Amino acid sequence: MRWLVRRTVFAALAGLFPAAAGSLLATTPTDSPPTRPGAIATAGVVVPPLTPALSILRFGRVEYVDATEFGARFGLKFTWLEDEKRFLLKSATTTWEIKVDSRESMLDGQRVFLGDPVRLSKGRPYFSRIDAERLLTPILQPGWGETRVPALHTIVLDPGHGGKDTGKVNERLRVQEKDLALDTALRLKQRLEQDGYRVALTRDTDRAVELTERATVARQEKADLFLSIHYNSVENDVERVSGVEVYTMTPQHQLSADQRPDDQVDVFNEGNRYDHWNAVLGDVLHRQLLRELKVSDRGYKRGRLAVLRLAPCPAILIESGYLSQDAEARKIATPAYRQKIADAIADGVQAYAAILDRLQKKPAADLPR
Repeated sequence: MRWLVRRTVFAALAGLFPAAAGSLLATTPTDSPPTRPGAIATAGVVVPPLTPALSILRFGRVEYVDATEFGARFGLKFTWLEDEKRFLLKSATTTWEIKVDSRESMLDGQRVFLGDPVRLSKGRPYFSRIDAERLLTPILQPGWGETRVPALHTIVLDPGHGGKDTGKVNERLRVQEKDLALDTALRLKQRLEQDGYRVALTRDTDRAVELTERATVARQEKADLFLSIHYNSVENDVERVSGVEVYTMTPQHQLSADQRPDDQVDVFNEGNRYDHWNAVLGDVLHRQLLRELKVSDRGYKRGRLAVLRLAPCPAILIESGYLSQDAEARKIATPAYRQKIADAIADGVQAYAAILDRLQKKPAADLPR
């Protein structure tokens, strides 16, 4: 599969980014001179410096790394597309288009939202260090810096809403999110079981389930993967907005996709233990859904949604389409299209499993550190 083999990493990548629970980013003057950091102590974990070190700037409280140096480590050539406004990181197999002062980027034609806007200093663009470590690196080189590759045997499916909580509703077509999500989950369960996985559901009937209870089910079932299935809606531009978006947990010290720069960032949550694998999962499932459903791309985003905050394993929330747009809602209302969604999710799980399997089969000496 293309995303399993598309990235070639330079030998100099050894020791680039360590695994960690989260960096404590000191407050310093904006746009301070480049530094080469020493070890950082965080939550009882000593995080070694970047090796070889990348140029570091601090913009406010956030550490940034030089985007051109970072891209070079992965064999990505830097090119300005629009002077000091848009640039490209590109290899023969990967094309990443990025805007300065923006959180939105395009990876191989797909929307990927960063946690912090890209900054510019003295004509050079910079990624936040957290984005470099917990989004870009996992996508470009799954497993890098991780000492353990997750297993994938048990999957918990979480049909959104239920009972009195209908979720989104299209009154004209008389369809409710809670019913569509449950039907999609049941179809996905059947497919995943055919693929050899053990599958449990947070609900298999139309009943209310507390958000904390959903995570408890995953914990009790010893889940290796948690998939929360939803359908979306908007109040404005209802005929224009359609398509798929996926969410994984927001890394510590970063903003969620719906937050503004002056909002407060959250503390470490249980779901942050899986930041690296969440990024791998989000990229692969987002890619597969768009490939198979051929719908509008609403983006791969991060959010502190309750089921993601509390998840005891890698987890993703999938917004499978918009009930507010009648044309898309009519498709979603058909069993055939919901089966297509279920199959696309299952194929994404298989692609994620293939990455884990490849990493698990590597000799210990070859695994990233």
